[in-house]
Amino acid sequence: MRIFQMVVCLVVLSYGIFISESFAREIFNNVSVSEAQYMMSEQNNSKVDFILDVRTGEEYARSHIKDAVLIPIMILTEKMHEIQTGQSILVYCHNGNRSKVACELLTSRGHKHVFNMLGGIESWIKKGYEVVE
Repeated sequence: MRIFQMVVCLVVLSYGIFISESFAREIFNNVSVSEAQYMMSEQNNSKVDFILDVRTGEEYARSHIKDAVLIPIMILTEKMHEIQTGQSILVYCHNGNRSKVACELLTSRGHKHVFNMLGGIESWIKKGYEVVE
């Protein structure tokens, strides 16, 4: 009987982890740099309300996307009140790792239209898109 209970417990826990991981994946959208650029373009009526750069101040100073607001990932929780709920938010970092964490944090705080730019500014620059230096 005890083994059966342990098996049931493991199945329930595994299912819960699977559900929470799938839920996190569905809450925000991953977009390529090309999709991000199109989302920000005038031909798409600038569907992005807020461009969030979660890198460090030094990285931002070297280059960033025009109109991007710097809120480093380390202080995002403290500065969350500066981002209006209901806005569509495009998040990027250097190569996509910190922005994924930021997107998870934003969606956990109630933001619904959150987009993670895959490949980060590194891919943006490789594509030849404009940056502010």
